[in-house]
Amino acid sequence: MVIAGLVPAHLLAWERSERHRRKSEEDQERLKDVIREEVIHKWQQEWNREPNGQWTRSLIKDLSAWVNRKHGTVDFHTTQMLSGHGCFGKYLWRFKKLDNPRCIDCGEPTDDAEHVMFRCGRWERDRRALEVELEEPIGANNIVEIMLKRNTNWEAVKRFIGRVQFRREEEERVRQKRNH
Repeated sequence: MVIAGLVPAHLLAWERSERHRRKSEEDQERLKDVIREEVIHKWQQEWNREPNGQWTRSLIKDLSAWVNRKHGTVDFHTTQMLSGHGCFGKYLWRFKKLDNPRCIDCGEPTDDAEHVMFRCGRWERDRRALEVELEEPIGANNIVEIMLKRNTNWEAVKRFIGRVQFRREEEERVRQKRNH
């Protein structure tokens, strides 16, 4: 829900109930914005306490900035990186598609989204080219903030993620064919 920017149903219900309860107040347009801010605040509190989605939460720290962004659409590969669910050794191992969670490219013990996007030597050249384009270093601690700064950043990061994930998926398909 967070990645898609979709407010959870129980908070939407609260928002509608609150708007209905306060329908006689002046300046309904402003009130609508105030109540939406309250919804995002409540959602942020829930997000901060949520035991699941630790990787996503480490990337998307500020729900208001994420949900209220003026640019950037999330595609399949960006969702994989933001969720950690995709063509990553750790994820494939979890579903018995691989014998271990190691990185096939460099042998690191855990091949996850953070490793692939920010540390794996195989993608170093692509990563450095992205940093030159963005004019700043990237890491899990700042990638979303960089994407939110401007649309050109968003699109550059999205292209990088897409290139990496597309190549990894192609190679995984070849491996799966060989093993069957």
